[in-house]
Amino acid sequence: MVDNLLAALPEELTRFTQLPNAEGHNAVWDFAKSPDGRFYVSVCGENEKPLTALLYEYYPKTGDIRLIFDVAKAWIVDARQMPPSKIHTSIDFLPDGRLIMATHNTAPAPGHKQWMYEQYYEHPWEGYPGSILMIVDPDTNEVQVRGIPVPRESIYGGMLGNDPRYYYFLGYMRGHFYRLDLDTNEVKDYGKVSEFSSCRLVKDREGRLYGSSYTGGVWRYDPASDRVEDLKVRFTSPNGTKHRRQFIFAVHSPRNTIFMVDNMDGEMIELDPETLEATRHGPIHLPSQRPVNPYGVGGLAADDDFVLYYGLKTYDGYSPIRLVRWDILNGGTPENLGLVAPSGKDSQYLCEMIFDGDGRLHMVDVCGEFSPYILAVDAKRLQPPGPDAPNAALRPYSEPDYNGVGAPAYMHIVANDARTIPLHQHLDWADTAVLHMRSARGRLYAVSGTQRTLLLELERDDVRPAKATVVNERAAAVSCIDRVDGGIAALTADGDVASIDLADGAVRTVAAPVPGGAPLAALHCDLGGGVLVAGDREGALYTLDCATGACAPLRNAPAAAKDGCVLKLDDRRLLFSGNNDELLVYDMSEGRSETLAVRAPSIRGRAFLATMTGGAQLADGTVVAGTYDGMLFTLSPDLRRKTTYGRLYSSGELRQFVRLDGETIAGVYGGPNDAGHVFRYSRDEGFVDLGRPRVIKDNPELRDVDTEWANIHYISCLVYDAEDDALWVASGEEYGCIVRYQGPSVPGEPS
Repeated sequence: MVDNLLAALPEELTRFTQLPNAEGHNAVWDFAKSPDGRFYVSVCGENEKPLTALLYEYYPKTGDIRLIFDVAKAWIVDARQMPPSKIHTSIDFLPDGRLIMATHNTAPAPGHKQWMYEQYYEHPWEGYPGSILMIVDPDTNEVQVRGIPVPRESIYGGMLGNDPRYYYFLGYMRGHFYRLDLDTNEVKDYGKVSEFSSCRLVKDREGRLYGSSYTGGVWRYDPASDRVEDLKVRFTSPNGTKHRRQFIFAVHSPRNTIFMVDNMDGEMIELDPETLEATRHGPIHLPSQRPVNPYGVGGLAADDDFVLYYGLKTYDGYSPIRLVRWDILNGGTPENLGLVAPSGKDSQYLCEMIFDGDGRLHMVDVCGEFSPYILAVDAKRLQPPGPDAPNAALRPYSEPDYNGVGAPAYMHIVANDARTIPLHQHLDWADTAVLHMRSARGRLYAVSGTQRTLLLELERDDVRPAKATVVNERAAAVSCIDRVDGGIAALTADGDVASIDLADGAVRTVAAPVPGGAPLAALHCDLGGGVLVAGDREGALYTLDCATGACAPLRNAPAAAKDGCVLKLDDRRLLFSGNNDELLVYDMSEGRSETLAVRAPSIRGRAFLATMTGGAQLADGTVVAGTYDGMLFTLSPDLRRKTTYGRLYSSGELRQFVRLDGETIAGVYGGPNDAGHVFRYSRDEGFVDLGRPRVIKDNPELRDVDTEWANIHYISCLVYDAEDDALWVASGEEYGCIVRYQGPSVPGEPS
C-alpha cells in the first residue's frame, strides 16, 4: 500500500478545542492525567512575549476547560526579570489528590529583545530568579508556593518518587538532577547528567527513575542506592546526524518494559528495567519515507492493546505534523493515519497525547498559527487514508522570527574549528571531571576523576581518550601543577603527591607529611630540581622534595591568603595575596617578604575579596592577574605600577591564567556556581570576553559542524597549544567533556 501523505485526519472523527491564546500564549508543555482520570493542561508563553503560565482542567468528554490559576497571581513577578512562562513536564500527583509542579522559562523579560536565559543568568535584576515549586488543590484552586528550590535554575521536568516525600527534577541551564525533600525542604544535587536541558523522567514499578542526556545517553537513578547510574544505552540517529537525541517520551508495556523514544531522528528503544537489556525496534519514520532533513516526534501514547500512537514531524518541504500508529508488539511497522490539520488549522507540533477511558486520543498542538489547541480523535475508527482520500487544505506556516538580536546574542567561543571530546560517552562519569591539562609532544594530557585519579591522553584529533592510566586508585587529585621537567605533579585527597612523567607514563608517588600535621591543600609551583612549593588550608607555605617526600616550611614566609594564587615570578621570588588587598613578594633566597606599595584592586567595601586567584607573566615580566571579586589588573615588571581593567561580570573570580604568547593571556571567569566564560587580555585589545564553551548546534555558525554538543558550566582549566593554535577548555564536573578550539578569535573580528 502506498501512503497517502497529503490526507488529513478525517474531520468526522475529531473534536477541536481552542485553548486560550488571546494574550499571546501559544504553547502547552504539560498535559497530564491524574490517577482518578482528571486531565490538566498548562498553557504557556513561548519565545516572543513576557507571559506567565496558566493551568486549566480539561474535561475529555466535552472538551470544556476550567481555569485553575494564573502563575502571575500566585507569585510576585518583577517586570524587569524573565517571567515563569511555563509549567513544563513537571505535573505529578500527591497521594491526597493535590498536584505538584514547577515553573520553567523560555520567554523574555519585558525589556529584552528576546529570551536570553544565559546572557542574563547572573544578572541580579534582569535574569531569571529561578523556578518556583507549587502544590495545587484542583478542587479549591488553592496554590501553595514552596519557593525556589535552586536559585537561577529553570526546572525542566519533574516527578514524584514512589516515596511521595521526594520530588525529583532536572535543571535546564546546568543539566543537573536534583531531589527536593517536601518534609524538610532540603535540596540534594546529584550533579550533571546532561549537557543541558533534558526534560523527561519516567519511573519503573520499583520507583527507579530514568532520564537521558541531550545527546541521548540513558541513565537511571535508584532510590535504594541513592545514586545515578549510566546505563551505557544511547539513542543514535539512523542518519548519523548529531541533532537533539534526548529521551523525550515513554510508555510502559504489558511485559514490564519501557518503550522510550528520543527527540530528533528518533528511534524506539525497549528497555527492560530488571535486566537493563535494550531492544532497538528501529526508527519512527514511515517505511515509505526516508527523510532527508531531521524529523521529530511529538507525543507518545499506547491504547488498550498497546498499539503506539505518536506525532511525526518531517521537514522535507512543508508538512504539518502527522499522526502515526505502530503495532509494535505484533511485529507491525509505523502506519500513517493522516495530517493533523483540523479545518485547515495546521499543527506544527504535538507536545503530548493521552488516551481517555473511552479510547479517544487527546493531542495537544503547540507553536503554530492557531496554537494551542487540543484535538480529540476517535482512534478506534482511524484507518490509514486510502488513495482517494482528499488532500488536506494546507496553509503553509513559518514561525515568525521573534528574536530581534540574532548573532549578537550568541555566546559560544568563536574559532576556526570546534571539537567536543565527550569524555562522558567513553568513561565512567566519576572519571570525567577534569582538574588539570597539559599539552606536550603533540598530545593533550588531562588529570581527572572525583573518586580516583586518572591521567588521560589524547592525540590531536581524538574524540575519545587514546589512553587512561590510573595514578591513584584510592583518592582524587585536589591540586595539580606543571613540572619544569615536562611532567605533572598531582596532590591527591589522601595527602600523597604523584609526579607524573609524560614521556613514559611513569608515576612516582611520595607521602607528604607536613610539620605540625596540617595537611597540604594545594601545589603552587615547581622550583626545579624536584622541589615544589605547596600550601596548607591556612595558607602556610612549604617546600616539598618529590624525591624524598621531605616537607619543610618556607623560611620566614608569611601565610598566603586562603584559596589564593601563588605566582612564581622568577627563580627566587613568589607573588601572592596577604590580608585583604595586600600584595606580598617573598624572596626565597633571602627568606624575607615585602608588602608592595600597590594593592590589588577591589570593589569599594569588599577589599576582603581582593585575593589574587590567578596570574601569569607577559614576556617583559608584566604580571597579569585577577581577583576573587573578578577584577583584572596588571603590575609593571618592577611591581610598582598597577593598571586595573575592571570586571567581566557581576560575580565570579578570575583564575586559570595561561599564556597564549609573550603578549597575550587567557583565563577563566567564574567559580562552581557561575556560568563560566573564557577571557583574553593583551595590551592592544585589553580585557575581552571570548565567550562560553558551548557547542550548540542551534546556532547557524555551528549547525553543520560534525561534532557533539557541549555546554560547560563550570570550567576547571585551560591549556593552549601554540604549535597548533588550539585552546582546550575542560569541565570540572562529572559527566564532563573537553572542547578543543582551533584558531580562537575575538567575536566579530577576523581570525
